[in-house]
Amino acid sequence: MKNFIKKTTNLILARFIGVSDFPDKVTDASMRQKYAYLEALISIVGNFLLAGIKVFFGLMLNSISLLADAAHTASDVLTSIVVLLGFKISSSPADEKHPYGHGRIEFIASLIIAVMLIFVGVEFGKTACERFIMNTAVKGSLVVSVVMIAGALFKEWMAQFSEELGKRTKATALIADAWHHRTDAIASFMVAFAIIASQHGYYKVDAILGVVVSALIIYTGVGIALGSVSKIIGEVPDQAELKEIEGFALSVFGVTGVHKIKVHDYGAYKEISLHIILDKRLSLIEAHEISEKVEKVIEKNIASKVIIHMEPALLKTN
Repeated sequence: MKNFIKKTTNLILARFIGVSDFPDKVTDASMRQKYAYLEALISIVGNFLLAGIKVFFGLMLNSISLLADAAHTASDVLTSIVVLLGFKISSSPADEKHPYGHGRIEFIASLIIAVMLIFVGVEFGKTACERFIMNTAVKGSLVVSVVMIAGALFKEWMAQFSEELGKRTKATALIADAWHHRTDAIASFMVAFAIIASQHGYYKVDAILGVVVSALIIYTGVGIALGSVSKIIGEVPDQAELKEIEGFALSVFGVTGVHKIKVHDYGAYKEISLHIILDKRLSLIEAHEISEKVEKVIEKNIASKVIIHMEPALLKTN
């Protein structure tokens, strides 16, 4: 499945962006923006079509879970617009008031997506509870269930497509949008089950699954919100990233140790500081040349500004 997603993603990138190289890590700001715009465009078109289909059948069947699912799909259009605006603003160059750029707008965009998810979940949770109490009848259709399942499969593909682009660009907004798609896919599967159950007279299944779908939306929204707030405040980078930075520094001849690595995440851009240990017998010029090499190798592989602190250490001799 992963290979299929990578191949289809690369085909779409080649078709709409015109690239022939597909790196696993995209750090160029303009290319990251193109990736985000492509994800948003595909999401907007796909969600408009799916939302329209779900609203039509939801009204025809008088199904709250189907209408809730349609609203969730429609809200994905809004989240994609948030992604567009977020990347548009975050790509603005640094200025006097924002010397580190506007990259953290991406995290704010993710937070907005999370709030939208929570709002949709709460509102339809209320409606689903009311339908459960009233025991409102729901018409069932096997054909509509098949359509819903097909829509769910398409939404899961959209989720994996967005997630793939998000991982390549390390864009939290794209990954948040991916989860929005995925919760919609799960919700669609639940709705299909509710419609089939209603054919056998189990009308409350519709309302119960409406509550489940709403809870799923709220749970996802809260998770994204907490992650976004943590990024905005400034969180400790994962161990894999720290090991990667340490490896780049140690690859430079003359560096015998690395510690006190700090990373300030600004979306597409990072501020990195670290201490490198050098032989104290090196001249100031030699030590400075080594530190510059460390800066260059890290900045070449990670979109960042690197600050090096040099510490002396005697090389051990037997």
